[in-house]
Amino acid sequence: MDTRTRDGRSWRHKYEERPLPSRAPAAPYAVYLSSFFGGYRWLCFDLDDKHGPVGADLATLLRWLDEAGLTSVVAASGSAGGRHVWVAARTLLSATLVEAIAVAAAKRLPTLDYGLLKSRTGAVRPIGAPHRNGDRSSLLYPPDARRAAALIDPETCGNDSEAFTRLLLVIDAVPATADVRPKVVGADLFAEILDDDQGPRLAGTAHTVLDDTTMALLSRKPPADRVSETCASLLVKLALRRWSAPMMFRLLRERRYREGALLHVCTVPSGYGSLRTVLSEHETKEKLAEQWAKAVEYAARLPRTQESLEWSERIGDVVALVQRVQEAADACPERWATEAGPADRAALDLLCLLALRAGRADLALDVRRAALATGHGRSTMHRALLRLALDSWISQRSADTGAAGTHELLDVTDLAHPGFTPHVGGGTQGTPPPTGETRDSLIKHLQTTLSAGQADLFAHGRLGGLGHHVGRTYQHLATHTHRPLTVAEISERTGYTRRTTARHLTRLQDLMVVRLAVMVVHHECPTCQAPPGERCAVNGRVVSRRKAAHQHSRRDTLARQRAAQPHYRARTGSLVAAARAVGTHGVTASRARRYAVEIELYHWWKHEEAWMRAPKAGIRTGVQVHDEQAALVLTTLPRQPRRRYPRTPDGRGDHAAARARIERRIATA
Repeated sequence: MDTRTRDGRSWRHKYEERPLPSRAPAAPYAVYLSSFFGGYRWLCFDLDDKHGPVGADLATLLRWLDEAGLTSVVAASGSAGGRHVWVAARTLLSATLVEAIAVAAAKRLPTLDYGLLKSRTGAVRPIGAPHRNGDRSSLLYPPDARRAAALIDPETCGNDSEAFTRLLLVIDAVPATADVRPKVVGADLFAEILDDDQGPRLAGTAHTVLDDTTMALLSRKPPADRVSETCASLLVKLALRRWSAPMMFRLLRERRYREGALLHVCTVPSGYGSLRTVLSEHETKEKLAEQWAKAVEYAARLPRTQESLEWSERIGDVVALVQRVQEAADACPERWATEAGPADRAALDLLCLLALRAGRADLALDVRRAALATGHGRSTMHRALLRLALDSWISQRSADTGAAGTHELLDVTDLAHPGFTPHVGGGTQGTPPPTGETRDSLIKHLQTTLSAGQADLFAHGRLGGLGHHVGRTYQHLATHTHRPLTVAEISERTGYTRRTTARHLTRLQDLMVVRLAVMVVHHECPTCQAPPGERCAVNGRVVSRRKAAHQHSRRDTLARQRAAQPHYRARTGSLVAAARAVGTHGVTASRARRYAVEIELYHWWKHEEAWMRAPKAGIRTGVQVHDEQAALVLTTLPRQPRRRYPRTPDGRGDHAAARARIERRIATA
């Protein structure tokens, strides 16, 4: 129940938990949707008008409920334009089922605020409860109050658990209109907020490398009187860096971060001085998700920094550079048809995509991340980046000129690539499209190309896959979904011979990844000028198909010429089944797991080296932990327990044992 402010004239948005009295309180109040044991007796779909008009989403939701055989009650939430759709359950529903329904519906209803259906403490103001602004939640449908009371009563609603399972199937059967649901940006917001499967975040590319100030804030234990302030400061900094909720959840794996700036979301005050009670993992994630949403909202209202203004000024130059690089690469297809050509082109496309997202030409890219993004191995990506540098497509920073793994796209206008004529705007060529449209089209094209080449089906031939040369043929079909391509067109774009291209298409067609396109008359008649797809006309009358010759001879000749050349089209959604058929499904997942082990092993050894070089001064440096002993987190210790690195009998680091321990921990995580 809400409480009054000090002046007694308005209500504070702070609820106090109390038993529900026999008579409705006069103050604003809300009721829990779930029971003490975590089961849900009611579902309330909150359609918030802050995210857009709720009319279309309300009609869609009511249609889903009707198809699933569920009864519902619609009420005005008290705010202008908001709606609450109440659905009662005869038996308690599991939290897993309710969360699945909420997530699936949120992907298709942009105005749905589904946070209360994912939280154990989700509460909603019932029908008739007052709002802080003075309004009340009022009944809309059904208009009869007795009928509405019967539908919202679990004993008389008639909604069994099987109907809610059908509701989930009905929602999943509807394709999501978009992966990203942008919120409505108000006049007081300076940045766009995206809300999708990764949670709320600011639009843009995430900057994963943290500066020393942010790292110190993240890893140092905050003062006892500034625990919440330190956490809020960190969350806002990371929100401005375009981090997402999954990236924040990964920080909880590190003990030093949980006892650093994230101490506020992992603990609650215990009431005894500076001692704090550690929350469970589920409660910690719920609290972090709530605090993260608030930080993103606050960060969106902050004025643009100097860094963001500089990014907006140079993005046009980066888009023009990437466009010239892609045109030069397409002008010499034979360069990418060599033995190492697919890996080189994949690395170049990945650098172009990262440049468009980051708004800069110099990029930090490690070989493992490049390997997972392109479907190649880390050694293959290392050699591909070296070859691109030798051919002057990119320049690599050495240890003397900058951080390792930093690459810069070079302007290829002055390079003598065969057949390349740089695009020059102006003159009689018309006004070029805006930078935003060009950038979006380039990003979409590169994402489609890289995702097609990343499929397990095109793993290296020794692994049983078709190989990345066949993948390049499929990439060109995947990026030309608007029309099918002939063997000659594919051969011209890929640089392979027609015989090699036909062999690639045959292998793809055998696995039903590519199909022959059914061609109709797509050209107008040269004699009667009949439009494409319509029959010819003689003396102003359309010729019936039952006639021996239902179209003119010149049009028939054109149709025969077109039918003589087979056209191919990619079949979307068939790559996973084909990879399972050839036995390469899961290659990328196993490669990602192996790289994760290598990265954690590297960091563990670096921490061990730092500990070995640190001065000991003849005293203990912290609580020691046995090799197979679980680490106990005690927030009152001055420093964290150190997990010792495995050693051989002669005292050297045992990297094989450390790798095996990390693999066991990942397997049980």
